[in-house]
Order: sequence, then C-alpha cells, then structure tokens
Amino acid sequence: MHNAPEMARDRQFNMRLSEDEMRRLDAIAAHFGINAANVLRMLLKREADALGIAAEPPKTPKKTPKK
Repeated sequence: MHNAPEMARDRQFNMRLSEDEMRRLDAIAAHFGINAANVLRMLLKREADALGIAAEPPKTPKKTPKK
C-alpha cells in the first residue's frame, strides 16, 4: 500500500478500544504494513467512497463587513 500525500493533520481523535478491537486493529495494520492511524484513515476513505460520501472542504468563517 502506498502512502497518501502529506496533509495538514491538526485534529486529534481519541477513543477507547476493547482488547478484541485492538487485536483486530493490530492485525489489519500488520496485514497492510501500516500503523493503526493509517488503518483508520484507510477504512474511513474506503467506506466514504463506497457510500459516495465526499469529504467537504473546511468551512471558512464569514467575514463581517466593516462599518
């Protein structure tokens, strides 16, 4: 599996996993030769693509006109 181009990753997501979930995550990571974070990225992209869900660009705050 090839690496995705580098992108800004300024968001952090924390979650708890059961022992079984962690073993599955480790097994998938070993299978693809990637780390756990990249497994989650891969699975998110795969599922979004299968569902036809496009990632929307980040919303920029609207500027209020100066008075």
